[in-house]
Amino acid sequence: MADLLIQPGRGAGTRYQDIENPADVWHWLENPPADAKDGIPYAFIASLGDVSRPAPFLYTVELDIAEADLPEIFRWYEEEHLPMLTSCPGCIGGTRYRRLDGGAPNLLAAYRFERPEVNETPEWIAARSTPWTDKVRPLFRQSRRYVRRLLP
Repeated sequence: MADLLIQPGRGAGTRYQDIENPADVWHWLENPPADAKDGIPYAFIASLGDVSRPAPFLYTVELDIAEADLPEIFRWYEEEHLPMLTSCPGCIGGTRYRRLDGGAPNLLAAYRFERPEVNETPEWIAARSTPWTDKVRPLFRQSRRYVRRLLP
């Protein structure tokens, strides 16, 4: 069973709109009912910070990683990346998920922001610029990043 169901363009749940493409709206349904369908299902991996409520902004990072490389990516996220990013000013918390339907990208990280430019701060840029990050970045077969705003 999914811990998160993303329904692009339709569905129940909290709605987040891509800042750069207002037509792109995700319906973000955490702990969906068992009968929820027609979306992208994810399993919870880990979280840090306050992820108990919707944030004004959601920064999503989708990565496609080969199965053989997942242990290294998980170790990097748990030991360095997630703790560093969630400690940046304006980042409320972050959650990691793994896609359940076999589609790509297979990983999702979602960071809850107080304001949309948190990922442009010197602290965030420094957290993304470590030697370990440089080592694992070539393992990203595909990546997508979006800043989304919470809709009423």
